[in-house]
Amino acid sequence: MLSCYNSYRVSPETFAGLQRSEDGNPVTVRSNKGKNLVVTQDSKLFVLSDGGRRYPITPFNFKMTGSQLVAPDRDYILKVNSLKAFEVDVPSRTKTLSLILGSATVVAGAIVGLYFMYGQKTVGSN
Repeated sequence: MLSCYNSYRVSPETFAGLQRSEDGNPVTVRSNKGKNLVVTQDSKLFVLSDGGRRYPITPFNFKMTGSQLVAPDRDYILKVNSLKAFEVDVPSRTKTLSLILGSATVVAGAIVGLYFMYGQKTVGSN
């Protein structure tokens, strides 16, 4: 699904709470700025290393201890003390709708522009 996302930082403890979900149900967590975030299997999670690399993590499919984060589906074994941030990305309806409407406006403008640029030509006219 093509959409735009808002990124929110969470504490390492909050992020660790996303290791599993009861019966696949969504989990609600709180961002560092106090916003409630609903995390589902389709959500996007990331950890940022001290070196600036952003590692994608699959929700409910990783193990995090005090010393390391293991994401078996991505073949990651990361030292927790080398991670500087933990992020949850949630879809933004406003940004996604703006992207779709903006794209549709550009396409419509191009069609109208081509119509006026080349005019109406009929068969047999010069």
